[in-house]
Amino acid sequence: MGAHASSASASASSALVSADWLDAHRDDVQIVDASWHMPDLKRNGAREHARTRLTPQTVFFDVDKVSDGRNPAPHMLPSAKAFEAACETLKLTKTKPIVVYDTNGMFSAARAWWMFRAHGWENVKVLDGGKPAWDARAYASDDAERAEEDIAAHVDACARAMRALGTRAELVKTKREVVENIQTKSFQVVDARGAARFRGETKEPREGVRSGHIPGSKNVFFGELLNEDKTFKPVEALRQVFETSGLDLSASAKPIVASCGTGVTAAIVALGLHECGVEAAVYDGSWTEYGADAQCPLATGPAA
Repeated sequence: MGAHASSASASASSALVSADWLDAHRDDVQIVDASWHMPDLKRNGAREHARTRLTPQTVFFDVDKVSDGRNPAPHMLPSAKAFEAACETLKLTKTKPIVVYDTNGMFSAARAWWMFRAHGWENVKVLDGGKPAWDARAYASDDAERAEEDIAAHVDACARAMRALGTRAELVKTKREVVENIQTKSFQVVDARGAARFRGETKEPREGVRSGHIPGSKNVFFGELLNEDKTFKPVEALRQVFETSGLDLSASAKPIVASCGTGVTAAIVALGLHECGVEAAVYDGSWTEYGADAQCPLATGPAA
């Protein structure tokens, strides 16, 4: 496990817990599998969950289904009312802590963590290193085959819960706000995509999306925040990565908004900033929404 993982579980301010901590508290928390994979990998999180999960009580949180289905951008945050309905379908409550993980180690779990917090669920933690960290400690998993149609029924029920759109939470930024910020510079923007995508040197994976970045934004590839085992680096190392990119993490600094391709890895950056004591918002639509709009200003090359 990474150097930060074991110490994180002892800190009340940290959003991370170690596999050791989770094993010791597995009966005291609600465990959520929020595994999501890039479409080109052709992996299905629900199908994998049906084959294996941390405990028999673990539920599957589908990042794509628990979303605003009316928005053309992928897995956009649903309204607070719709999110609560989805959580009720999954039998999740605010009376017990929630621990979210994914099978990649650290990828979509951060997105789910951010979604819960954006809707007022504060007692939510992330398993540092995800299922690989759990497996590395040789803790028992529940490998009893679940009927895929049962998982699908839960997912479909969540999808049906996505009804009327509501107001956005304060941890969420919209395209309009991001565009206005280019002139007002009221908050800092950090892009979690790789450097080549940020600089506009490679084609975007989604058709119709331009290459480049939001003018004035900084670039912190989310992978720079993680150890090889996908646990987070120590706080001191995280701060160094952020500050080297040009972000100001001081108490008097402007707020920070994280962006990426579709709002998934931006949440990893937001989680890393949280570990540094900085609460960051996420631009929900991220570059897939922004880059597809020809009216949005675009920059290429390194960060200014």
